[in-house]
Amino acid sequence: MEEVFFGEGWLDELLREPAVPEPIRTMVRGCLQDAEKEGKASWESDWHEVNGLVSAGEVGAALGRSVQSLRKAVKILGEAAGGGENALERPFSPFLIRRREIRRVLHPREDVARLAASRDDLDMVIGLEIINDARRLLASWGVNAWGEEPLRLIPSLESDLEELRRIQASLQESEEAGFEDLDEQVELADRFASAATRFALDLLDLHLLNARNPEVPLRFRILWDTVRQLEDEDEVSAAFEALQVFQELLQLAGLGGGETLEMVDLLYDRLSDPEGLRRAVDRLTLARREGEGYLAADEAGGHIRALFCALVDLGIEMESDV
Repeated sequence: MEEVFFGEGWLDELLREPAVPEPIRTMVRGCLQDAEKEGKASWESDWHEVNGLVSAGEVGAALGRSVQSLRKAVKILGEAAGGGENALERPFSPFLIRRREIRRVLHPREDVARLAASRDDLDMVIGLEIINDARRLLASWGVNAWGEEPLRLIPSLESDLEELRRIQASLQESEEAGFEDLDEQVELADRFASAATRFALDLLDLHLLNARNPEVPLRFRILWDTVRQLEDEDEVSAAFEALQVFQELLQLAGLGGGETLEMVDLLYDRLSDPEGLRRAVDRLTLARREGEGYLAADEAGGHIRALFCALVDLGIEMESDV
């Protein structure tokens, strides 16, 4: 399915994120890699332990271990950067982790010790989210927190994002000049649309790698349990909750912030039931604006199943749907 795609919403947010200068990225990544070579840290070992704890259901212990690993990195970088550690609060790879997520994991408002000790499902979801925030932040700093393949993809995606910024700047210059060269304007718009589409699909590939990390499917299985519980009482409310879970997954993948239906069209060829998902997103989005009464209860179940399939397509291992 061919789409002319400009990326309004989700891509606009990424392009607006201020880029950390290349010298800082190089310094940080080199510093952490040197620390591992010198035996001051073992990121791969840290995160192998985190993976084992999450897989064993020891989310509290995994949260403590992941935060400890992150703090170790911050200490090493703080000593190396002198007074420049504030740069660590700016995204190296905004498609991987945004500024608000970085601040949240570096300066958590939640009591991490309380979260680690809690058995409440909501606290567990927050803990799993912080674990993945820490993992993605460390990966953006060049640490092997989730395998070698992401470390090869991230610099390529950073380069692609810079190329999109350059094309966008050229488009703006052409617009300010009053579209004197329409052929050039059309060519630039076509290049931007093609580059944005490729970038979004490559982001999905990066997300699918992230979805293999045990905290991601566990987090979304807990969120989906809420959908299942609601189904027993009110399928319409459950369908709205299912849409929210799907949108949260797009946000994690770096593809949130725009029109959800636009993202479904972009991912069309990667979906097992794209038309069912289109109908679900379209109907639920409209019903959310018009009020729950706009959605018939007898159609809600089909929308829930379509959204469940979409979560599986986006890399979340789920128990079989009813």
